[in-house]
Amino acid sequence: MASNSEQPDGNVPEATTEYENQVPEWILAREGIKLIINNKSEEAEKIFLQHPENIVMFSGHSFGLMMDALMSFEEAKLSKAISALKEVEKRCATESGWLKQVSQRVFGYSDTTAAKSLADHLETQIILADSQVCLAILTFLQQDISGYLRGGWVLRKAWKVYQKVYKEILNLYRENIGELHLPDSTVTLLTSVEEQSETENSTSPDWEVPDSSSNGENQKIEKEMIIRLMGAVSFGYGLFQLGISLLPPSLVRLINILGFSADRQNGIACLMYARLGTDMRAPLASLSLLWYHTIVRPFYGIDGTNVTAGVDASAYLLKESESEFDRSPLFLFFRGRVCRLNSDMEGALMAYQKAVDNSNQRELKVLCMHEIGWCHLIRLNYKAATDTFLYLKSSSRWSRAFYCYVAGICAGASENFFRSSIFEDFKAFGVGILKGTPLDQFLTKRYKFCPSDLELAEKKKVIFWKLLIFEMLYLWNALPNCDSLTIDVIKKDCISLRDPNDEPMKGLSKLIIGYTCCIQRFYGEAMEMFRDCLELRKNISPISDDAHISAFCQFELGSLLLMNEETKEEGILLLQKMTQYTKYDFDHKLNVRIYSLLRQYHA
Repeated sequence: MASNSEQPDGNVPEATTEYENQVPEWILAREGIKLIINNKSEEAEKIFLQHPENIVMFSGHSFGLMMDALMSFEEAKLSKAISALKEVEKRCATESGWLKQVSQRVFGYSDTTAAKSLADHLETQIILADSQVCLAILTFLQQDISGYLRGGWVLRKAWKVYQKVYKEILNLYRENIGELHLPDSTVTLLTSVEEQSETENSTSPDWEVPDSSSNGENQKIEKEMIIRLMGAVSFGYGLFQLGISLLPPSLVRLINILGFSADRQNGIACLMYARLGTDMRAPLASLSLLWYHTIVRPFYGIDGTNVTAGVDASAYLLKESESEFDRSPLFLFFRGRVCRLNSDMEGALMAYQKAVDNSNQRELKVLCMHEIGWCHLIRLNYKAATDTFLYLKSSSRWSRAFYCYVAGICAGASENFFRSSIFEDFKAFGVGILKGTPLDQFLTKRYKFCPSDLELAEKKKVIFWKLLIFEMLYLWNALPNCDSLTIDVIKKDCISLRDPNDEPMKGLSKLIIGYTCCIQRFYGEAMEMFRDCLELRKNISPISDDAHISAFCQFELGSLLLMNEETKEEGILLLQKMTQYTKYDFDHKLNVRIYSLLRQYHA
């Protein structure tokens, strides 16, 4: 883990023996996670490693290693995180082992000890499932068939544990506290959540250990423990359901065979409940919700052109977290995302730059620079975008080929091919032969559409490069982030196309015009554009390299037709016929949207 001792408030109090004895481990673990999120990983590690034998503290330590590994993506850090998570899994198995359970039954416990034993057992099971999910994620990142199979099997084990423990804790909650009222996942002001929190807090005392002679106090401690465990299990249980709900329908059958089930709204509600908990998972639940509302919802187009659908909830979550995480680079990153979704690019750029200044993690800085590049792209500031993506091409460890491509098309749009190495590097990356991830496949196809050298590139008209940028803004669902003046410029540029040969892919300009009309709510004009595009492409194979133009166009038209009762059946039919298109760009993303719409209309 990295250190940030230069920050003025980077020091933490010395953990004296008296302090350690007074504060429960789950309080210390939450403090450790808080320090990690606030960019003080070295201080967090000191707290966690003061209690290396404690399973709660060690699991918090493994969470920190996991976050560090995901941010840096360095092999050594990934290996370290996997090793720690496997150790957590091993310890959990020992804690819940057969011999220990038998000895508990034989020798028995007092009521107080039995209650603590049950709580410890449930907490250990939650930690086990959490560690298994983290292990599965790191296994999936290996991106090979055996990795997917191993990861799927580990996820199945985790899901079984979550189901069992969630049910057990829920029963305890109902018996000792009352019915659990999860917050409504569709509300934006989250007032019901606060009411629920106040109700629970009124039934539970502070964490200090009371006099053991008071039976009433013991009952209150039990309630507090149940509430804490309910929040703890709700984090993994909710995040699991949310993640599984985003898988494409092609995997749904496999998921059902493996025994998974997913309810997206229930998953969100569980996370909203978990964020109010008192243990280390609460801030992680807030980060998960921010990830969903500011990245997943707009990227997958879950709310169509309404990319601001999750903004109110996100703004509330950020305001709620200000006292603890106001300077956290991660929360500043999400603040930038909220500004971007609101088309406030100035506010977004300020938040991202502040996150860069506050962070000591190289890859988090790169992630913020990625967002800065996109902000320039959304504003059609091609020169600034070129400079940013060229910087990322040389600085990022993740997808240098992608940054090379974006820098190249931005240079073309600004009519400033001052670096021929853009095209040389594009070839050097071996893009034309990549067949791995969806992004690799996207780049491989663009390699075929783009000129292979500077001389050929300079012969292309500016509209060629602009259309490739507009295509990116559309596929990443960033067009709705553009302000009204920028949308007018994009629409005007597309309409100005005179020679179809200047278009990188047939019908691309009509798809973009149609979508800008959707943003402007000119739905009649939009449907006309989408129909023209499909007619223009009717003789093009549904498995061609640019089949995504037809697929997305048909989806957009079908979605609009669903809005009118008289044309709803035609819209459903168009969406059902989407199966003719296979292996096109962003098919996973579009299939999730198609599946959701058809379920909504019971088709």
